[in-house]
Amino acid sequence: MKIQFLNPYITESDIKEAVKAIKSGWLTYNNISKEFEEKFAKYLGVKDTVLNSSGTAALHVSLLAAGVGPGDEVITTPLSYVATSNAILYVGAKPVFVDVEPETGLIDVSKVKKAITKKTKAIIPVHLYGQMADMKNLKRTADKYKLKIIEDACHAIEARRGGIRPGQKSFSACFSFHVAKNITSGEGGLATSNNKETAERLKLYGEGGVVRTGEARFMTMLGYKYSLTSFQAALLLGQLKRIDKQYQVRKKLWKYYAAKLKDIDGLFFPKEVPNSKHAYHMFIIWVEPEKRDKIREELKKAGIQTSIHFNPIHLEPYYRKTFGFKPGDFPIAEKLGFSTITLPLYPSLTKKEQDYIINKVKSLL
Repeated sequence: MKIQFLNPYITESDIKEAVKAIKSGWLTYNNISKEFEEKFAKYLGVKDTVLNSSGTAALHVSLLAAGVGPGDEVITTPLSYVATSNAILYVGAKPVFVDVEPETGLIDVSKVKKAITKKTKAIIPVHLYGQMADMKNLKRTADKYKLKIIEDACHAIEARRGGIRPGQKSFSACFSFHVAKNITSGEGGLATSNNKETAERLKLYGEGGVVRTGEARFMTMLGYKYSLTSFQAALLLGQLKRIDKQYQVRKKLWKYYAAKLKDIDGLFFPKEVPNSKHAYHMFIIWVEPEKRDKIREELKKAGIQTSIHFNPIHLEPYYRKTFGFKPGDFPIAEKLGFSTITLPLYPSLTKKEQDYIINKVKSLL
């Protein structure tokens, strides 16, 4: 059996709408893009959203709009994709890592306060694997020290915690529509705002700093070209319409993994946060670090593609060389990161395929 790691749920209807957008002759931002922004804002319960070319771009423009720059510090987690902290470097600021919770992999909010200095300007929590960080307590800390929160919500479109959705209690929440995400345009991203002026700045930073007035264009600030095409927005619109239906399928698959893989010696997976809504973006298993790569290799031989989300950022060669990080700096993130195997999880995954994966994992342990 051959089971690929990713299989985006793109329908013929989605493709027709994308082709229609292409045939319109206007391939960049247009009424389709605006429609998606408005409907996504309504789905999240926020005032405004701004499309970008990637989740990384969304983080970048959000930091710029928040006024983060050279000499500033931004607190975040080392257990994420490098894009989270790279965006901090793009604006000339310094990423300051704090360790994560051992049972979820989410940023440990109780450790954030100790990391705050006079240079701290913002906090970027990462909503990991589909679960939100503790935004209520993080917001209390941020408000006390007058810090802005920019959420990396790329894994958490459908998530909720403590009655809060991504983007509702922060300066901005950033989403990705990369091929691995719950809805996708191949590449793409989006930033949210609940302030009209901030939304305008987010848009301006992503459009090269250029203001359009009638037929005239004026560059008023230094920006970046982070546009998303209209046909990518068309792909997203169809998926947004059925996001709740797809969510239920992913939830069923996630729960089946959890039921079949619990209580196995040498295998753990992130616990669900009580009184919250999990987006069921990924199903992660944690195994002994020294066995992780061998298990992945054996799964590959069996025709099962897997991935890793994520090796800890601070031990990536660039970060070690640039900042002097070393093993042991953030031991929980290191233990979880080097234990992680990400299993296939998408709506078209069949029960037969899932059972094959489960049985193979069991046999290897």
